[in-house]
Amino acid sequence: MPAWVGPVASYVGQGLVTTLLLSLVSIAASVLLGVVAGTLLTLPSVAVRAVVRVYVEIWRGLPIIITLFFIFFVLPVIGLDVDTFVAAAVGLTLWGSANVAEVVRGAVQSVPRGQSEAGAALGFGWRPRMRYVILPQATRRALPPLVGLVVNLTQQTSLAAVIGLLDVLEASQRSIERLTLSGGQTHAVEILGAVLLVFFVICLPLTVLSRRLERRLR
Repeated sequence: MPAWVGPVASYVGQGLVTTLLLSLVSIAASVLLGVVAGTLLTLPSVAVRAVVRVYVEIWRGLPIIITLFFIFFVLPVIGLDVDTFVAAAVGLTLWGSANVAEVVRGAVQSVPRGQSEAGAALGFGWRPRMRYVILPQATRRALPPLVGLVVNLTQQTSLAAVIGLLDVLEASQRSIERLTLSGGQTHAVEILGAVLLVFFVICLPLTVLSRRLERRLR
């Protein structure tokens, strides 16, 4: 095994741990906030829906890279200092939660209106109808697109490198630069090929799961 492989693998491995941790934090926060926001979008209150709609449209409409730059470079100007990991997690969560909210809203509204009317006829208020009648059915409809969104969010973590987070992509780029300066050979094909394989191994099972869920829940 070439001498450069061990140090590079160790360094890139540190970046991979950061990428996985960032993915888990962003996915968990996105699902939690997105489910709440998506449910609020189905409330009878026009004012509540309007406020949540503004949140969703802003963070869905902005490119993630712009959001990351804003959080990392603009917030310190107003006295809110954040490190690269927190900035990346917040930026990805804003984008992810807005998209999850739309998935949840669509799933809830796809449940036939008669289901809600039947719950109301049984004396259920809005909360019991959502908990016992609507959300169990909406969950089945939302699962395939949510899994697909998880895949997309995992892939988007690579954008965190633009603000200097030492994720798997940034670690790979730095390793290539060091090898170029020290030995004149980049080994870019091997290193970036390994990164490609890592993302493929992570995302392929989720993609297959999304397709299977979609077929099973039709």
